[in-house]
Amino acid sequence: MQALYLALLGCSNDETIPEGDVTAKVVIPKAAATRTVVHATDENADGVYEYETEEVTDVRLLGPVYIGAFPELDSLSFPYVHPYMGPQVSENTFGDTYPYGGATLGRLDFACYEALACKVTTGRFADYDSLLDHFRNNLGTPVHDRNGDEVLNGETMRDWCYDYFYATSDEEMSFIGEENLIFEEEGDNFVAEVVLHHTNRVDGMSLWGFMDAPELNFPPNEINGAFTTCEPGSGREVDKYTEEFYEGRSQYDVLNFPSKYVQYGDWVSDAEAVVQFDEKLNQTGEVVVNLNFSYEAQ
Repeated sequence: MQALYLALLGCSNDETIPEGDVTAKVVIPKAAATRTVVHATDENADGVYEYETEEVTDVRLLGPVYIGAFPELDSLSFPYVHPYMGPQVSENTFGDTYPYGGATLGRLDFACYEALACKVTTGRFADYDSLLDHFRNNLGTPVHDRNGDEVLNGETMRDWCYDYFYATSDEEMSFIGEENLIFEEEGDNFVAEVVLHHTNRVDGMSLWGFMDAPELNFPPNEINGAFTTCEPGSGREVDKYTEEFYEGRSQYDVLNFPSKYVQYGDWVSDAEAVVQFDEKLNQTGEVVVNLNFSYEAQ
């Protein structure tokens, strides 16, 4: 009888867990993916390139998008909306934003060649040829292998990737795949759904984020395609044949100290995206995060 009483008592307890999934729609204007790109041509196949520029809109020009959940947003401390920060505890460093959780739409990944370290975002490329075309005809920096030869086609890249990662299928390459493409067109925007897993669900909290735009300079140089949220001197160390380099890694504190990484050319959310929950911490209503502020030099 006592065991039955304890069982019934246990079933009556409120076991609401504060951590859970938070969902939102992320909207980025096509203007964020509209850049003056650089086409590189090597008509004589002698490694001497000629360059032309053109303004294009291409979803491959969207870098990783970072979305976080925060207690409140601050519109005064920076030229863009930014999460409120805690106290400054060290010199030349802003306070921690203490995010409740976060997620990305596309993450930084290593795509087989040293030249691509810290320059590839997942969810942007349908196949190897799409990636190679992006570097040749958007960034003006054709991909070269360890011998300094240009990687001319997707088959060549596939063969090297299989060898590099000891892989046997394209499914093992997270940086390519039609099924992995993230954004869809919706009018004048690119849109995607984001899920912030294992997030501390606090009623009235705000979602905020930014898109880390790739470097794009003319004349093109070796930093074209790089992202400020990637650390090129870290990550897995490669010492293979004649190659010695690091694959790079994402910075670990992007959402804690976002002002360290938001640079000119990035796109930032500019308004409150408030998340509401009921008494059982079920999310109520749709939340839309608009990354429609272009952070440009003043």
